[in-house]
Amino acid sequence: MHYGSAFALLAALDNANGEVFARVRGSYAPHLGEAAGLPAPLITSAIRYGTGAELIKIAARTRNLRMLDELLAEAGPAVAVLRFLRHCGASNGISYLLPMTEVSALLGARLGADPRAWSRLLTLLPDCQGTVAELVEAAAAGEGGTEAIPTPSRTVAGEWRQLLLSTHPDHLAALVPHLRPPTVLDLVHFGALLPASVVTEAVRRATPRQRRALAAAHHLRPEGYDALIDLGDPELNAVVYANSWAGDRERNRIMAAAAEVPLDPATIERVLGANNARYRRPAVWSGDPALVRAALLRVRHMGASAAECVELWKRGGIEALRPQFRNNYQHKQYEPFVVPLHRAILLGALLALWERHGVAQAELLVDELPLREASAAKLRTMFAAGDAGRVRLRAEYERELARRASRSAHPSVPQGFRIAAPWQPQAGWATLVAAHAKEPLPGVTARFLTEFPGCPTAIAEATEDDDTLRGRWPARERWYGTHARDQVHTNEVRRLRAEMARIPGLVERVFADGTPAERALELYDRIQRYAPDPESAAEQRARMTRYIDEHLGEGLEARVIAARMAPAFAGTLSELFATAAAAAG
Repeated sequence: MHYGSAFALLAALDNANGEVFARVRGSYAPHLGEAAGLPAPLITSAIRYGTGAELIKIAARTRNLRMLDELLAEAGPAVAVLRFLRHCGASNGISYLLPMTEVSALLGARLGADPRAWSRLLTLLPDCQGTVAELVEAAAAGEGGTEAIPTPSRTVAGEWRQLLLSTHPDHLAALVPHLRPPTVLDLVHFGALLPASVVTEAVRRATPRQRRALAAAHHLRPEGYDALIDLGDPELNAVVYANSWAGDRERNRIMAAAAEVPLDPATIERVLGANNARYRRPAVWSGDPALVRAALLRVRHMGASAAECVELWKRGGIEALRPQFRNNYQHKQYEPFVVPLHRAILLGALLALWERHGVAQAELLVDELPLREASAAKLRTMFAAGDAGRVRLRAEYERELARRASRSAHPSVPQGFRIAAPWQPQAGWATLVAAHAKEPLPGVTARFLTEFPGCPTAIAEATEDDDTLRGRWPARERWYGTHARDQVHTNEVRRLRAEMARIPGLVERVFADGTPAERALELYDRIQRYAPDPESAAEQRARMTRYIDEHLGEGLEARVIAARMAPAFAGTLSELFATAAAAAG
């Protein structure tokens, strides 16, 4: 018998205290990875008796949203359920975010931005044995509490953060004055949707060690990176630059400010020693001749590393580089440097070189790039005009930034540039909110916009069914819609519905005497997972409970024996129960 079917039977045999699971856990635990998620009652027992490693293994396989809804509604203690959902999110974000939608709505409706209610919630959290909903209701209905919300104990710090991250951003912003600074800094670290002023103040008050931790964080939002870069610390900038979760925008900012905030040697070494375009390309804004060449290298046809190419250029100019870009098999000579597809990037690079190292360096770059004659001549005319030419160059640069980036489905030279220039104007949310107030956005459009950081409440509330969850843990910078489609689940539901319509009495085969136990339990497991409606699954579960009671009674020993025998039993379900009852005496 497949262990997925055996787990379905174990869930039916188990009692409210999980005693059957506790007795047979040793034989079933090695096979947790074979089941595509466990039934909610069995997860509840696993939370009570299982190890952390077993829960992580169960969570990695739990993707059935119906089971997760049952778990959230029925399982406790609340801390363990919240922790289990986080484990689910580590493998499948939707498995976390969809159940947390209900938690988010409950927190908003019952606690809102009342600091006293939230302080009561924190007091109740460590010892609450009920469900998450019961925990929130108890905090809302209770009395007392304090305006100043204390720092949580280490045992529930993760769950406390999880609840704060799940509340509405407006409520969270209102709670910030009542939270302790370490809690606010922790929220910033994990990407909470906080006002920019709050993030800036948290970064300002942080210690150097805390700032380095923020700079290396996986979930830090753009406002946090901006606050760190604004400090003007080269070492801190080096950590941000090396952070793989930071984007082109942050690296571009660091490079564009190289004249005011010198680059840390670690940043320079990373640029020159990296063949990864994500770390080299932003150097085009640096105004440093060697770093700009590193950014513009034609990496596809390099015959040496980026660091070696830059060193060759320093010693002998572009002519020393050309042999490294010759294809002797095809007898082709490639140009060592590429021209950015977006003209604004080229103009920005020239401006930075001109302002940091004089017009001669800008002219040299134009000479080394494979530009069209007309374009190169226009640039040389600006160089010859002195300061007036630089003003014209900047004006053209700003005009180019305002234009949309050119797009090509199959660019001949994959460059890796992202249009996130340091001074590039961004369309603000205020413009969209004003347009929405004038003419409401369609629900589909509003839902799409909620996937982007900082989506205003007015737009988020315009979704088709007002049911969106801002992505919080572990959602990095994006918000996630709560209507993701699990195609496998949808197909299985459709398949079972068709089989039930086509095969008369299919559901009754679970309890038929002639059906082998393995096939009966496999069908029962499918009904529990993929029944077209929850009512039919609940009805089948109630029938299985009565069937077990008729054969085994309420005694614990017979149920334990049946659970141990099930994986290797070859007879029918009734024979399995009769054998277990006889063995139990």
